[in-house]
Parts: sequence; C-alpha cells; structure tokens
Amino acid sequence: MTNSPVQAALLRILALQSAPHVQQPWTDLSGSAWADLEQTANTQRVGALLHYCLQQAPETCARPPDVVCQSLADTYRQSVLRNLFLATELAELAQALQARNIPCLALKGMHLAHDVYPEIGTRQMDDIDLLVPRALLSEAVQVTRELGYITREPMDVETWSADVHHLPRMFNNNNTVLELHWNITWPKDRYALSDLDGLWDRAAPIEGARGQVLGLCPEDLILHLCIHASYQHLFYTGLRPVCDISATIARYGDALDWDALSDRTLDWGWQSGVYLMLNLARTTLGARVPSRVLEALRPDIPEEAAGAARYLLWNITSDAITLPRNMARMWSRGSRREKLRDLAAAMLPNRSRLAKEYALNAGSPFVWFHYPRFVVDLAARNYGAWRSLQQADPDTRRMAVSKNLLMESLYGE
Repeated sequence: MTNSPVQAALLRILALQSAPHVQQPWTDLSGSAWADLEQTANTQRVGALLHYCLQQAPETCARPPDVVCQSLADTYRQSVLRNLFLATELAELAQALQARNIPCLALKGMHLAHDVYPEIGTRQMDDIDLLVPRALLSEAVQVTRELGYITREPMDVETWSADVHHLPRMFNNNNTVLELHWNITWPKDRYALSDLDGLWDRAAPIEGARGQVLGLCPEDLILHLCIHASYQHLFYTGLRPVCDISATIARYGDALDWDALSDRTLDWGWQSGVYLMLNLARTTLGARVPSRVLEALRPDIPEEAAGAARYLLWNITSDAITLPRNMARMWSRGSRREKLRDLAAAMLPNRSRLAKEYALNAGSPFVWFHYPRFVVDLAARNYGAWRSLQQADPDTRRMAVSKNLLMESLYGE
C-alpha cells in the first residue's frame, strides 16, 4: 500500500520527534493539501504532536499556511490545558489510593505524556487509565466513589472483573473519565496475561507525575501499547499508538532491553501483535527497532497482514470500519458450515455479554428477556454493512478481507 502525498508528508514530519536519524524533507504542499494534512492529523489524534514537530523542524523545511499553523497551535494549547487538568485529577486519585495503601499504576496516555513525550501537551488524551491490584479492586472502587466518581450503568465488581480487564467507565462532577483496570488483557482471551506480579515488580515511579504514581517499565510499556492496538482494537486506533511506540523507543534508546522484550513476547504468546506493531513503527516512522528483534519475533503469518494493518490504520473514519469482526470473518469463510458457525457465535451471546450490552446485573433473572431486543439491535447495526458486502462495495469488502486476515494472523481463527 502506497501512502498518499499527504500521508507521506505527515509521517515525515512526525518522525522528527521520534526518529530524527531518518529525517527526510517533505514536499511543499498546496494550501488545500496542508488543510487535508491537518485534518488527517486531527482524525488520527496527533494534531498536537504535529504542531510540536513543525516547531522543531529546520527552517529549510516547507511550512503550512498561517491559518493551518494557528489552528494547530490552538489544538496544542487545548491539549496542554486538558492534560494539566487530568494530571491534577490523577494526583488526587493517587493520593487517596495511597492513603488506603492501594498502589496504582498509570497506563498509556498519562504515562506517555509525563515521561515519554518531550512536553505534556504533545500526547493528546481524553481519560485516565489506572491499574490496581485485583485483590484491592473493590476497595479502590470505594475510594473513587468517595471522590465523586460514578458509573452510568449497574456494576458488580466481581461479575465484571471475571470477564473484562477493566471496570465500566467512571465519571466525576468535572466529567473526568476514569477506567479502573486490574489487568492489561482480557482475562479469558487466548492472549491473556497471567504474570501480573511481574508487571508490578518491574514498575517504577513516573518522572514528573505528582503523587505516588507508578508506570510500566519501558519494555512492558511497549508491549502494552502493541497488544492494546493489535489484539484489543485490531489496529483501528489509528496512527497514535504507532507514534507512542516510536516515541517510547526514542525516549529510552540504548537503555531498552530488547532481549527481555523479545522473551516476554514469546513467553506470553503475543508474537503476531507485537511484531506487526513494531514493524509498523519501523516502516512508517523509522523507529529504531533492531532487525534481529523483528527476525526473532517474525510469526508464521501471511505477508499481506502488514499491509492489512496499515490499511486499517489509515481508514479509521471509513464507514466500513464499523464492520463487525464476526461479519468480516463470516464473509471471508469458504464453507457454509463455517459461515453458520460464525453466525451462531454472533447471534447467541452468553449471559455476561447480554448483561453488559444493556447495563444489567449479570445475576438478574431478567437478563434473557432482553434477547429479542439484542437480535433486533444486532440486525439494525449490521444491516448496512451486510448490504454493502452484498452490493460488492469495494471499501467494505476490502475492510472485511483485511479484518479477517488480521484476526487469522492474531488469533489463528
């Protein structure tokens, strides 16, 4: 898949932050093309990073029109204000949890903004993700409730944590969004992580964060970013996690223990997802991923998987991106028997899934009364995508093929 001129220019500019060793000049774009580049960056949630990189670019590099520069500066300013506010909220949470002897570990955005990116506003984010020990999860929920955080749906901690690695989103009076995790992977998925003690043992305080907030060690941080984008979101989180991985590699440089990263990847069964994300970071942004690491991690998957991942990365706003995984798999199956099996999997949810779909307690005797509603809602959500497939819409069909190829590569389905 060849990048468009706008995409190529965006990648070259973003590489200034994390891979200046591969610095390449970008072609001067027309005014409308610069506007398209800004829109693409904002869609990918890297508008603030684009502004920072342009500020660091040599004077000989092409510059966008003033109106685009001003708009990007506004995006960056909003990101700074938002992240400073979230940092204050995080400090309050950490202090309250520490008072109850509950350790907390900041995941993804809060860690990256404080300790990886050069300035706090460079990495855009919307919420706070905190990891706490499973044994202290209920007590941590009580602490957050005392601070005014509530869920907008019924929640039983034991029921939720049996199936999901984080609790439902919580909101306070400032409309701050908090996701309280006890694991970084779905507990019943085939890529589930059991070595949580190792994560905590290797964690260290985050530099620059107020309060006693821990962060994953650099190798575990990279692995988490890889599996979150691949296994958990099938690459339709866009370009931002690729920038995160590239920035983390640049931040820690020679201090990274690539052998330890490779060993954990293989031990935990994350080979395909980690390989695809590290390969994306290297090929799109020039991240310094050693060739020997990619060779050691290279999985037995089709070569086209890398192209499928890149296709999803650039098409996160496509109408076809909402195509359900079950439908993509069913469409790509060869035999009628396999198609019927996938249809049954989509149409027959378990009690836990049905309860979460309609904000019910899983133990409620009324859960199955919602099954007819589930069938109607499923048909309403998926009718448009199915019709597009039947009408041979090229975008929808390519999305189906790409998603199915990636599911086979990641899960062996």
